[in-house]
Order: sequence, then structure tokens, then C-alpha cells
Amino acid sequence: MAYATINELKVRLGQDYAGLYGTDETGTATAQADLDAAAAEIDAAAGCRYETPVMSERAGALLRDWNLTLCEERARVRCAGDALPEKLKMRIAHVRASLEKTASGELVLPGAAESLRGKGFAAVACDEPVFTRETMKGY
Repeated sequence: MAYATINELKVRLGQDYAGLYGTDETGTATAQADLDAAAAEIDAAAGCRYETPVMSERAGALLRDWNLTLCEERARVRCAGDALPEKLKMRIAHVRASLEKTASGELVLPGAAESLRGKGFAAVACDEPVFTRETMKGY
């Protein structure tokens, strides 16, 4: 599930959208695939700590921006020709650094549900131990 919509991508890319994706249904499908792939990259990092997809409204604006930035990278790299603009390169580097921090727990996604994967515990109720250090002394 993407954190941004096709319309938000059109706004982000402005006039470049038609040049990168075209104006037909195939272009729309490609744009949606790019949004989904970028969201999967976000979920791969966020999933180390949070339930994915992240449903927090408080983190929504941040995730939307990350999704659009990573999608824009995919769109521009696909096209032959010019190198990525420097400002986009800086945004991409910032997003990827933020994803690493999210995965490690340094960056918190506000309101996101913590994942319990890999953090399980077992509680055991039983009688007092019969064989202890004290009762086994001398044996």
C-alpha cells in the first residue's frame, strides 16, 4: 500500500509527470507501481520496528514525503539522459538515512504501532523449584 497517491505524485512532479509517465493508462499503472515499490522500501525499514503498513495519521505526512521522493527517484532513473538534480539527490540521501534510523530505532514514527515480531517472551507459572543450589549441596 502506497503512502501517497497518483494525484500527489502529479503535484510533486508538476509538468515533468507527463514526460516521465505519459498520459495514458499504462503510464498511470507504471506510476502506481513506482509508488508501491517505494512504499515497500519504506515498509522494509519501518517493519524492523513497526507494524506495516504504518497507519499512523501523525506519521502520514512524513511517510507521504518519503514515498514521493523515492518514487521520483525511480521515475527519473528510468529515463535516459540527464543525471538526477542535486536537490533530489540530497532529498533521497536524507530519506534513506531516515529509513536506516527508523529501522534501528533512532527515529520514531509518531503514533505508529510497535511490532511484536521477534520481541516475544514466555511467562511460565509453576511450583517452587525442588532442585536448587541449596537443596543440592553435597551431591
